[in-house]
Amino acid sequence: MVSQRKAIAIIGMFFAVAGGAAWFFGQTIPAFILWGVAIIIMLKINKKRR
Repeated sequence: MVSQRKAIAIIGMFFAVAGGAAWFFGQTIPAFILWGVAIIIMLKINKKRR
């Protein structure tokens, strides 16, 4: 099975890719929101590691 940390990382990657897709289609505000969520998830994962 997948650990909780890996599952959260997969969700973070999904938000990052969705932000890139939104940016590609000219939706800048949703892209920044999605990238912001991805960054928060990344920081949360790094905080758990320490």
